[in-house]
Amino acid sequence: MMKTRDSDMDGHDGERLTTAWWMVAVLFGLYVLSWVDRLILSMLVSPIKAHLMLTDVQVSMVTSTSFAIFYAIFGLPIGWAADRFSRRWIIFGGVLLWAVATTACGFAQSYEALLVGRIFVGVGEAALLPAAYSLIADAFPTRLLTRATSTFQMAGKVGSATAFALGGVAIAFATANSGIQIPFHGPVQPWQLVMMMVGLPGLLIALLVFTFPDPGRRRAPGVAANAPQEKGAIQTFVRANWRLLTLMLIGTSCLAMCGYSMTNWVPAYIERHFGWKPVQYGLALSLMNIVSAASLVANGFIVDRLFSRGMQDAHLRFYSWLIVALLPVVAYMFFATNVYVFLVCYCVAQFITVPFMVYVSSIIGLIAPATIRARMLAFFLFVFTILGLGAGPAIVAALTQYVFQDEAALGQSLAVVVTACTLIAFLSFRMALRYLGAAISARKEMPCP
Repeated sequence: MMKTRDSDMDGHDGERLTTAWWMVAVLFGLYVLSWVDRLILSMLVSPIKAHLMLTDVQVSMVTSTSFAIFYAIFGLPIGWAADRFSRRWIIFGGVLLWAVATTACGFAQSYEALLVGRIFVGVGEAALLPAAYSLIADAFPTRLLTRATSTFQMAGKVGSATAFALGGVAIAFATANSGIQIPFHGPVQPWQLVMMMVGLPGLLIALLVFTFPDPGRRRAPGVAANAPQEKGAIQTFVRANWRLLTLMLIGTSCLAMCGYSMTNWVPAYIERHFGWKPVQYGLALSLMNIVSAASLVANGFIVDRLFSRGMQDAHLRFYSWLIVALLPVVAYMFFATNVYVFLVCYCVAQFITVPFMVYVSSIIGLIAPATIRARMLAFFLFVFTILGLGAGPAIVAALTQYVFQDEAALGQSLAVVVTACTLIAFLSFRMALRYLGAAISARKEMPCP
């Protein structure tokens, strides 16, 4: 039963929780690294466009769409593997792959070469989240699960902040050392040097995954990992919860479109609309991301308190409250004429575009058997990565290039995508509330892995 899980953990809280939180700290660091390697390219749009002579649509392909497609596709088999094999080794292999691929992007001399490099970055990063969330769900009691997942998810914004803060410095350093000779490369462009600088550290940081033990998988007593009862478990689970899962997919995909569109295009928007350069906006965006990251832990604490007091649908109910409260800020953001007002709005908007994976992973941890959690999370990642990271920034680029036909209209394109998707997400979550509480209650009444 779910109560047994908490009581078992309470018997040796000290040692197990210390180990569990260290595991979160390591996964946090790896997630930060993944976001730096993923996001740094968005700060290099201008020099890459000039060097490789790319259009905005081609830029969206290398910054987001190609990454997203392969990140999503490979997340499915990796999620399957994470339910069966060593999650630490899966994460280790993924980190090595994306670190090498990011470094290889620095050797790209054409659009096609850069595209291939970004594809392999996506494949490598697909290994982290399904395995990491599966580890966290097995390491923590339900009373701490949202707090643990929100702490881990905070790494996404810390990674964004790190990318923006260090990115400006790295770009300035690389520009000052333009034309230096790199073995097997020759004279290097500043943007290429930046990609090498952010890619190489991952080769060493990946080893940290072996500094904590695997917490094991919580299964029903006497049930083996390959037991016949597990066959068809996903189909049974989806049939019982398809309405809830569909509405959650719609809402999280829309918020992913908002978040990834802003992450990929806000640096270029600030350059085009306000005339700031990376060295100017890098620190400001870093600060905004740190503030929004802190909000994740606060939100996780609130949701855990509401849930422990009996609000079984607290995860989506609180999230829907948050969205409707901040919707006016989201709608106004890209009409702000002062750069500092825009930055504040951007920070506030991230309070709702950042935490969707926290709530998804917590809900899946509460309602899904342990033997299918990684695959369910991988499926969610597949859907909202394809729609969010794959389609969101590309739609913004297409609106700018084909509808408004003016690079200066980037803000209008962002306003259309972000406002519309936020509204749809709110409606989806409100509709999902009628199913969430019942799903959690049904799970509590069953033997729980």
